[in-house]
Amino acid sequence: MGENRLEFKFPRILVGFTIVIILLLLLEAVWLGARVLDRLEDLSIAQTDNRQWNLTQIEVEHLKVENAALAVQSLEDLPSLRRVFDVFYSRIITVRESRVFAPLRENEAALRHLHDIQSQIDEMATYIDSTDTELFAQLPLLNSLLQDNRDSIRRFALTGLEVYSTLNESNRVGLHALLSQLAAVVFVLITALIATVCLLAGLYRRGQAMAIEKIEVASKLQAMVSSSLDAVLVVGHDGRIQDYNGAAETVFGYSREEAINAEFLQLMVPKHLQRVYAAGFDHCIKHGTSSLTDRGRIELEARRKNGEMFPVELSISAAKSGVDAVFVSYLRDISDRYAVEEELRRARDNALAGERAKAALLTVMSHEMRTPLTGILGAVDVLEDTPLTDGQKRYIDAMRISGELLLHHVNDILELSRLEAGASVESVSAFDMEGLVTALVGSQQASAQRAGLDLSVHCYLGETSHVLGQSRALQQILLNLVGNAIKFTEEGAVMVDVCRIDDTDQVEIQVADTGKGIPADHLEQIFDDFVRVDASYGRVSEGTGLGLAITKRLVQGMGGHVSCESELGEGSTFVVSVNLPPAEATKETNARSAAIPTQHAYLLIVEDNDINRELLLERLQKMGHNVTAASGGAEAVEAVRQFTFDLVLMDISMPEVDGIEAITRIRDQNLAPDTDIVALTAYVGADDHEHILEAGFVEVLTKPIDKPALEDVIFRRAGGLSQESEGTAGSDIAQYFTALGPERARIFLVEFQEDVARFSRTLQSALSSEVRAEAHRLAGSAAVLGLGELREVLLSIEMADADVDPGYAHFASIWEQANEYLQEYL
Repeated sequence: MGENRLEFKFPRILVGFTIVIILLLLLEAVWLGARVLDRLEDLSIAQTDNRQWNLTQIEVEHLKVENAALAVQSLEDLPSLRRVFDVFYSRIITVRESRVFAPLRENEAALRHLHDIQSQIDEMATYIDSTDTELFAQLPLLNSLLQDNRDSIRRFALTGLEVYSTLNESNRVGLHALLSQLAAVVFVLITALIATVCLLAGLYRRGQAMAIEKIEVASKLQAMVSSSLDAVLVVGHDGRIQDYNGAAETVFGYSREEAINAEFLQLMVPKHLQRVYAAGFDHCIKHGTSSLTDRGRIELEARRKNGEMFPVELSISAAKSGVDAVFVSYLRDISDRYAVEEELRRARDNALAGERAKAALLTVMSHEMRTPLTGILGAVDVLEDTPLTDGQKRYIDAMRISGELLLHHVNDILELSRLEAGASVESVSAFDMEGLVTALVGSQQASAQRAGLDLSVHCYLGETSHVLGQSRALQQILLNLVGNAIKFTEEGAVMVDVCRIDDTDQVEIQVADTGKGIPADHLEQIFDDFVRVDASYGRVSEGTGLGLAITKRLVQGMGGHVSCESELGEGSTFVVSVNLPPAEATKETNARSAAIPTQHAYLLIVEDNDINRELLLERLQKMGHNVTAASGGAEAVEAVRQFTFDLVLMDISMPEVDGIEAITRIRDQNLAPDTDIVALTAYVGADDHEHILEAGFVEVLTKPIDKPALEDVIFRRAGGLSQESEGTAGSDIAQYFTALGPERARIFLVEFQEDVARFSRTLQSALSSEVRAEAHRLAGSAAVLGLGELREVLLSIEMADADVDPGYAHFASIWEQANEYLQEYL
């Protein structure tokens, strides 16, 4: 039967092929017919006669010019001469430029004659265009030129007649060829039509033979159904089983004899699904479709002979058997698959429970480690403001470095956990990329100088340095890469290069160092968690091995790529590529630097840890603030009820009445409605911070809190700096000497004078980003010392446009006055 099908299929293919050929021949015939019509239409237009007439008319017009020139007896006859010359000239222009005469211009001889004629009439035109007196005097020369031009006109006309005679002959030959092709196509088309009729007759006879073969196919198909591994059921329109294979016997437990002619719904469908099946069958019988048929594979429940319910994967198709509808069902027992899926779900739930336990452990660890760290670093801050010997200063520095290093490790582990958990990423916003990179590299200059390294930065971002991206993530990436480069480079330099690739959105950041390099077999591992390749460097370094792992996750979170190239003994280069589209530049003015102190404020601190409370109290009092301390939430509510505070700093995790409950009571009782309450907490999770802010806190500070962050929040939330003039600067400097001690304060003033002197020497160069950053830094220091006018002029230099004079002369005058004033304290 398979051979018969192939034999039947071949003529059908041949018929289809013949039909395609007929269609192509028809298209060819139509195309050729259209071309013949176009040729006939061209021939029907008397273009040839028109062209020949124009050529002969040129000779006529030339003779008219000759006669008019000879007929001139006085100046009054000159207008007539000019008119006939203009007509003759226009004839020549027509031949030279008209598309009709293009074939003539393509002939070399004709073109040469035409050039000769044109050169002669151009010379005649000089006479014709002159004044009447000049033209009358030049008539003999004009007549001579006309006689010389007569032969050129004649030769050109004869050449034109030869050209167009040849062209006409070519057109006639082409038309004959088209007619011949059209006749051949028509003949082949008729032949193909006859062949198609013969093939269709043969197909009809073969179709009759195929009808006989279908009977045999049906019997073989029955054998295939019987041997199918899936259960196959054929159900009639009356709901009774008409066919039932061996696999169905295994699945349902009924023998073929028991199943045939039994009602399908009552035998195999659970009672709660019988109504659904019945409605689906009825709808299909009436309308041809239903929710059960022709939907592909669906999962339902079925019932075995022993009453057991089990899941099945079912596919039902409706077909016609004569005039009645039948339903063919292919069914598979998927009990084993359900069992495997349930096991996988349990494994997933167990894994998620483990992740939640891990997150909870990290949260507790963070809280429990940050709380004592707050005490340690707070005590260091307090001790630094007391008189110390050189040895004690070294010990204090060691304590601070160790505490900050421990805090850094805790932060790394928590950051890695947050990224692994797929925490919500930072939103995209516009920011100054060059300013961000310059400021970050500037913050690392002190570390580089201590290591004896040259740290440089170069930005090439095109027309604008403002981009759209995740600024905090980029800051963390740069901090990790630059910090590692400084840490693992003993001598030489660290270079940071930022550039935009051509005019695309792609920005490439390169951090290169001159360290000892990384072995090639370790380059693929350095971005893994907790991996440190100390052997590739010449010194022992501290760290968790998480910096590059976090960097890679942050880069991938922005859709970018990070890689490393390294050569032992030469150094390493880390390359980060991310999409940072250019953004519209916006001017942002930072009102203060992080070092600006606040005015004396009335503060309430709420902290249950005795050590941390006492240290925070000491730190704030040394800043010059009036501070009240409370050891719990209930005590804080009473303090707010009795006194008015500029700012409340409140711990979150406290016994009995915690920070959330305390702020709720304060707000519900309308206590201190105009006072901001800032949360102090050792919890760092985004969910924890969101919950804290929803409770009513205006801001969250994470323990341990460094001094700049504490000063910043008091400045912003407790009223900020008062606008003092130079006349009141003495009180600010006096407070500064009191806070730091005379020796440290004088050192600061000397450094400040040297920094401003260096800055003033750079003002004559271009107003670069480095100059702007230095102006911003010095403005903050000026504000610390109460030098308001100097601060204002520095901020104006920072924000000045590149093409506008920022007022260097004014700066020099203000600085001279301020410097004289500072000398009184040195």
